[in-house]
Amino acid sequence: MSFIHKIRKRIDRIRFKPIDVYVFHSVSPTFDPRCCVEQDWCSTQNFKDAIMKIKESCDFISLPEAYRKLKHNVFRLKRYAVLTCDDGFVSALSVLPFVVEQGIPMTLFINAKYLDGKSVREGYSECPQYIDADQLNSIRSDLITVGMHGYEHVDCTCLSASDFARSVERCVNILESHPRFIPYYAYTWGRWNDTTQGVLKRMNLIPVLCDGATNYRYSHGISRLCLV
Repeated sequence: MSFIHKIRKRIDRIRFKPIDVYVFHSVSPTFDPRCCVEQDWCSTQNFKDAIMKIKESCDFISLPEAYRKLKHNVFRLKRYAVLTCDDGFVSALSVLPFVVEQGIPMTLFINAKYLDGKSVREGYSECPQYIDADQLNSIRSDLITVGMHGYEHVDCTCLSASDFARSVERCVNILESHPRFIPYYAYTWGRWNDTTQGVLKRMNLIPVLCDGATNYRYSHGISRLCLV
């Protein structure tokens, strides 16, 4: 990192309070190895405790609001946080009442293929259960928005630009009819490259990463941290 870049980064941290964007995957009272890998699981109690701890020092805002603040360098005296959920596991529905009760906006990043209630992700059998189209459409709260996690849960860096673009288009075509759809694309496993970034840019979609970083400005995507 150059000296000028270090100075600029330090000035940014003085002018702009950070925005932490958190991601979780599966939430349940106890861990079930049939449903997800352990690193993607969070106990219901730990989830609630983490949210309440974050609320002590941050105001939760929606992902689009965070993007606007980062993109336009809006001066920030407050520290903000954003809550997101990847994969669309049906267990996420169990925490929606708590999230809504707390007045917290949240974005669900969905793999559109699994909304049919039949398809399963490679590497699983009948588990985990995914949110289906009826369940997704039954979510009424304006606090919950819906973004894209790809058509299938595959490593998009292994796809050609044309194949990735087709996958994204399929996802858009299925999800864009949802009343709270937002044009944000969360990379599966957080993996991306210049090719995928170019496709999203041409399609006017905003990349969402999972790189463990905090946001001060918007550059090539919105960084995220694991919730716990």
